Amino acid sequence: MSATVPPKAPTYPVPVKPDFSSMKFLLGTWKCATHSERRGNEASLATITYTMAPDGYFMKSLTKSQKVSYAAVGYTATDWYTYDNDAKRWIDVTVGSSGAYGYSTSMGWQNSYMLWGADSFLPNGDVTSSTGTLMTKISDTKYTTKQAFTTAAGLLNRVTGSCAKQ
Repeated sequence: MSATVPPKAPTYPVPVKPDFSSMKFLLGTWKCATHSERRGNEASLATITYTMAPDGYFMKSLTKSQKVSYAAVGYTATDWYTYDNDAKRWIDVTVGSSGAYGYSTSMGWQNSYMLWGADSFLPNGDVTSSTGTLMTKISDTKYTTKQAFTTAAGLLNRVTGSCAKQ
């Protein structure tokens, strides 16, 4: 009786590391203020710290925001950014406090603009739909964000943010 030799397991190439050159300006700590039309003049303040993962495959951001009048507690979130070379798009996976989670994708920078789609949006509370987030690079030390959402009452609320590097 002859011995059967199992087939050799295939070897897979190591994925190409993302080219983060267009995103490197984000590395460091940022102070951000976000204003929602339905919250009047009250700003949500946050500190966002961007770092590179040691293996070079991900950029990480840690967001910490203070408590505001309309939220019982502050908010903390961790985002992991990478580039999917096969799909030719940027990926942002988010996990936050109080069970928050989500992901969004972007085709990348178009001049000074980067549009992140609201890929994982699900109706939540009185919010029935949401746009993506438009990020605008003003300089290596400043960027802004714009997004909007619609409530169950049909009201469109715009949200703007401004971040400055510390």
